[in-house]
Amino acid sequence: MSTREQDALKAYLNLLERKGVPEVKLIQRQYIILRLVPFIEHIELDGLHYREAVDQLFKKLDHAEWAICIPVIRDYFSFWVKDIKAIAGMNQDHAFEANAKTWQPETRNLKELWESLDKVTLTNVEVKPLETYENALRSRGADDLFIDTRRKLAKLLLLRLRDVPHKQPNAYRKVMEANLPLFTTDETHHTFLNVGREFYYFWKGDGNAQHQLAMAA
Repeated sequence: MSTREQDALKAYLNLLERKGVPEVKLIQRQYIILRLVPFIEHIELDGLHYREAVDQLFKKLDHAEWAICIPVIRDYFSFWVKDIKAIAGMNQDHAFEANAKTWQPETRNLKELWESLDKVTLTNVEVKPLETYENALRSRGADDLFIDTRRKLAKLLLLRLRDVPHKQPNAYRKVMEANLPLFTTDETHHTFLNVGREFYYFWKGDGNAQHQLAMAA
């Protein structure tokens, strides 16, 4: 393992340990990152190459493992690129707390929810991040079909996030994980995961969301 990946892993695990995360969970997260390292240790330090590396890793994983790996890999990215602002934001949101709030998304029939999306009206608060996300995609040259697909997936996330008490990363992750069973092919899995990575910053109201979109793209 190169020094870059080793230093990032050490910083990530040290923070988790200070937050009181049990040793068994530390070992589990370390194992996930160690599986990722061979795919990232020789790539450029940016979001595009990181995502491509993650996609390569996921091709070798069972779908059942994806939900466990996603949040760990996403957290590790901020340490890997030394994004102090992002780490501080997650820390402030209690994303690393050992006893984080136990909110869970409401149990829904995902197929019925997906089929009813076009009939559901969003609130003004929900429309704002969705429109900002669409405009950001359009400014990057995305075509209508690409945007329509991402709009529908982001709308699905918004509906599932309606009763979240606070805009915390843990809640967003749980919604992502709860919706993964709806997507049964590699292509749809990857598309949904990509939208989840991109839309998170718009949902949070991050003023730097467009930059984060560029990092995730």
